[in-house]
Amino acid sequence: MGGTMRFRVRYRHPAPSDRPLRLYLALPEDRPGQRVHRARLSRPPLERQTEPGRALACFELEPASELALDFELDAEATFAASAGAATGPMREPIEEAYARLLEEGYRLDGGEDAEPGAAALALAVGVLQAARERGWAGEVVLGHLLLGEPTPHAWCRLQTPAGAVECDPWFYLVLQGSPDYWLAYGLAPRAEDYLSGHEGRRIVWGTAPVPASALPCLADAAEGSGAEGFLYLWPDAVWSRDHGFLPPQGRELAALETGASAAFRGALEAFRVAAFAGLLLVALGLVQPGGWPLLAYAGYAALLTRVQGPAWWRLLQRPGARESAFEPLLFHAAFLAVVAGWSTVLPQTLFALTWIYRRARTLWQGYRDAGRRPGRT
Repeated sequence: MGGTMRFRVRYRHPAPSDRPLRLYLALPEDRPGQRVHRARLSRPPLERQTEPGRALACFELEPASELALDFELDAEATFAASAGAATGPMREPIEEAYARLLEEGYRLDGGEDAEPGAAALALAVGVLQAARERGWAGEVVLGHLLLGEPTPHAWCRLQTPAGAVECDPWFYLVLQGSPDYWLAYGLAPRAEDYLSGHEGRRIVWGTAPVPASALPCLADAAEGSGAEGFLYLWPDAVWSRDHGFLPPQGRELAALETGASAAFRGALEAFRVAAFAGLLLVALGLVQPGGWPLLAYAGYAALLTRVQGPAWWRLLQRPGARESAFEPLLFHAAFLAVVAGWSTVLPQTLFALTWIYRRARTLWQGYRDAGRRPGRT
């Protein structure tokens, strides 16, 4: 599903202006679905420790200094990496963990006050617990989804009786209610695809939880290590002699898609702005329909079809996803009717009302089942 996606990723952490800072950082490594190139640290670590599944480093930052990590990432889907027979046993522990969490008021969107990635982490930990009750070994994987803004995410790596499986229980459940979640990125994975891999638009930092005793620079951080137990480096943590390990403050993380696909998306965005500007001006009666508004929309639609067309077609072929696939058609039919200046308002009105009705129906279904309708990032 799709080819390799290329990103330029930058991590930056400034130290406070009044005191030194001990920072622990998970360093990205090559692993299935990702290759890291040209990794550059702005300063060498005090100590680095590498174990299967993760590489950790500690840094001492002087007041008003900063640490920067830059690297290039090639990411690709891993859906085909696991044999189909290994995915069969995964549904039961996922549904079991989800049912337990629902009893505690869990929502897949995390609720209004949830930290980014908290819902995915809670579900991954619950699935890991259910798997261990069956005698399976496993661990949680921490990473970031590389969307408009990198978003923390968590999933599982399990050893089932049928073999090793890297599954994403959050997306397995989310796509059952939002099959078009990835359509804007030209992807159309099925919910069951996430029982054996991921879509390839993410960075993996390492596995969790990390025993505090396994961190580098342990001699200096011994006072805080015993009390804190296990840490989730996502991808970092700060150690204070007075308070032990704390969530980081002031971290910056950015990911920029590069290559031909990035240039293509830049052109798509330019045509999108022009098309919507033309729609607004025509609707207000400030310019005549046809002409440049119609040309701008034609360019926008052509480029959008190039990005989303194959994914949209795959959605349309799935009975459970056809309603989501029809919504863009209704929207663009109403868009075209306005900018083309059809001789009667009836087509525009019918198209617009039909699209509004379908969106209202979808939102009402989402209101009744908020747990399976996560907020879009």
